[in-house]
Amino acid sequence: MTKISCRQRSYKYIRSMKQLLIFLTTAIIMAGCAVKVRNVYDPKIEFKRYKNFCWLESCEFTFKGPDYLNDSLVKARMQRVIKKEMKKRGINFNSDTPDFLMDVQVVVETDTAFLYHRSDEVYSFIPFTKAEQVFMLKGTLIIDIIDKKTGKMAWRSVAVSYFDLYPDLSEESLGKGVAAALKNFPPAAK
Repeated sequence: MTKISCRQRSYKYIRSMKQLLIFLTTAIIMAGCAVKVRNVYDPKIEFKRYKNFCWLESCEFTFKGPDYLNDSLVKARMQRVIKKEMKKRGINFNSDTPDFLMDVQVVVETDTAFLYHRSDEVYSFIPFTKAEQVFMLKGTLIIDIIDKKTGKMAWRSVAVSYFDLYPDLSEESLGKGVAAALKNFPPAAK
């Protein structure tokens, strides 16, 4: 049986602590990239009666958000993914007899994060010494659902996520954001 010196134990301890810190930092960053969703709705409303929807402003899709997202291709994709997501819930787009109206808004802000890289020194007691400033976008998707008969807000979903400065605006990517925002719609009856 070989004896482990105090120095070797210290090195193993430091190495395991570095690995733990790297793991925790990665987990925190990945958790920060997840979509966070908050929903507010009127529990008195019977959402099962909603079978058809239309856009809020004269059944024309309007999009409030940054100019570079106010593009006909992006707007068409957004419409398709919302209609597809609502259809999964048994709710169809119908401009003649909508039960509720939907409004879509996107807010995008530039945000900064600092990533710390570990030191290259083996025996360093400061595990992370080099900082890298990273610019990201903080995007917020707001979907409002207004009861057509009463004109009152029935549901609001606010989905927040971080993404690259040059976001992926594919139908698949937009679909993930819309699916997250509408995940709990319609709410279960109480």
